[in-house]
Amino acid sequence: MPVEIRRTEPHEWRAAADCFRAALISTPQTDTDWAAAHLPASWADSLTVSAWDGSRCVGHVAGFRFRMLVPGGAVVPMSGVTRVGVLPTHTRQGVLTALMRDLLLGAREEGAVCATLRASEAVIYGRFGFAVAGDFSEVEINRHRGARVVAPTAPGTIRLVPREEIMATVTAVHARVGLDRPGAIERPQWMHERLLLEPMGTEKAAFVIVHSDPDGVDNGWAQYSTEWPADDFGLPLAECVCNVADVWGASPQVELALWKFILELDLIDIIRAGERPIDDAVRVALDNPRAHHAKLSTDEQWLRLLDVDAALTARTYRPAAGSVTIGITDPLIPENTGSWRVSAAGAERVAGDVPVDLTTTINGVSAAYLGGTAWYDLWVGGKVSAHAPGALALADQLFTSKPLPRCGTFF
Repeated sequence: MPVEIRRTEPHEWRAAADCFRAALISTPQTDTDWAAAHLPASWADSLTVSAWDGSRCVGHVAGFRFRMLVPGGAVVPMSGVTRVGVLPTHTRQGVLTALMRDLLLGAREEGAVCATLRASEAVIYGRFGFAVAGDFSEVEINRHRGARVVAPTAPGTIRLVPREEIMATVTAVHARVGLDRPGAIERPQWMHERLLLEPMGTEKAAFVIVHSDPDGVDNGWAQYSTEWPADDFGLPLAECVCNVADVWGASPQVELALWKFILELDLIDIIRAGERPIDDAVRVALDNPRAHHAKLSTDEQWLRLLDVDAALTARTYRPAAGSVTIGITDPLIPENTGSWRVSAAGAERVAGDVPVDLTTTINGVSAAYLGGTAWYDLWVGGKVSAHAPGALALADQLFTSKPLPRCGTFF
């Protein structure tokens, strides 16, 4: 019997969840997990496609219905690809290819301009048109080395938010400041509920702080927790670790005010933070720059444009003298194959007989789209061909983005 690829019905969500978690060599979710409101809500807020061998789910992919900031300030519909897995009994049989094709075409039909994902393995998703469009850092700040914020910070006050006020407070302030750089997404309610479980609970020492401007308007927030690592005998070690989960501000100066507060907490020795921007404000704001240690810098966002015309015309471009014409091929979505002229005034599709300056696949233009991957680097890596002198430099001047892209929300 051939494997059937179809949309997942609500009563099949749990079977699909068990399938993809088994594919990732993970345990199934419990009744308690499914009793939490955010889990079924996240399934309802996604386009979900599954593969069935008879009555058994053998593969699954989904795309959250997100909205993402692009360079210039526009917010576009985006499919957040997630919950991807095929049982080991059905791999290398074309199941994942069929699932991804159905998901990506379905997301485009729903109006998604692009899709992003976090890749468990870096060799899988290039064949579906995805490419790295943004990186992140995991950092450690050692207070023993004298780590103080000495750069200017925003005026205002900081308060600890009581547990019963965390959800309402964070959802309101994050809606104002969360779209801080290209690649950032609007966090839906179910995601806030999932990401704020620790500070709203009582099992862990976790806290939320909010920064308010001199007029009393909340314009930034952070979430952190503390732990005392133990040795092999269960005895507490000397160093207390502060794990920072979120730092968001209306400006870099607001973020630095939040970092300053965290770095001055009593009893803390080590501060660790994940999924931070490569050009994080705190990196250049300390009195001792060596105290800020990037323990890991790697790919965060894998991006795939689903509607090239809508994507290229949605974003803005940096000032530059002249234009660059880019030829793009997309084997999955024929409408994306064509040529576009990009200048400081914007992007427009041009006739197929117009000479092009650069040629690339959907992977190449997806990597460069958010402004964090240079066209020059793509050319060095064999992902782009240049046909006119200066075309790579001009493309980089047009597409570059500052601050660098970063999502900052794991899904």
